[in-house]
Amino acid sequence: MRAPVRLLLASLLAFAAPALAQRDAGVHVSIQPDHGSLAPMVSASGVLDDPQFQELMKNGFPVQLHFRLELWRTGGLFNELERSTSWDMFVQYDPDPYQSAYRVLRRNGKLREDFGALPSLASAQAILARPYRVSLAPARAGTKYYYNVVLDVESLSASDLSELQRWLHGDLQPAVRGRANPLSALKNGIGRLLSRVLGGAKRSYEATSPTFVAPRR
Repeated sequence: MRAPVRLLLASLLAFAAPALAQRDAGVHVSIQPDHGSLAPMVSASGVLDDPQFQELMKNGFPVQLHFRLELWRTGGLFNELERSTSWDMFVQYDPDPYQSAYRVLRRNGKLREDFGALPSLASAQAILARPYRVSLAPARAGTKYYYNVVLDVESLSASDLSELQRWLHGDLQPAVRGRANPLSALKNGIGRLLSRVLGGAKRSYEATSPTFVAPRR
């Protein structure tokens, strides 16, 4: 049996069984002092341990992590959503013939961060596990609040990849200049078939911070 056919059959068999959520996988939000105020810190752990995501990345499909952080005000009959913000991270496997590597990228509004070539998936997950300070401060001093964060982890389909590819070769062109296209696997028949048949993968996580009182400035 030819290698491409074996790869396709192995991938389809792997995804035929339901994926099991990792016990310690999830998103986390904590509150840390920051120059007289309190700042939310968000991180994710173990979300790429899922074999389905790992197999998709090895076959050329990056994984997108979409974070949404909400600031809720307590009191009265119902809690009230005061504000929210969101940002994205991307993890992709670059099958460089000389040195395979993972790349982690973060997009938050106009901010673009490229964490460079990482030697292993564990190194990529270590980036995701770093607490990320988010600018989302309460408006009312002396009022009780809490943060709620939702994380959607999803493999990008073929229809989503063109936008990411333009971003990588536009805003981040100096970082990838002279290197092979990391999304080239999509150009072969196996990549396209995997995209159509499997339709990607998606997992969702949610976490809530302890209630706190907004400090006076």
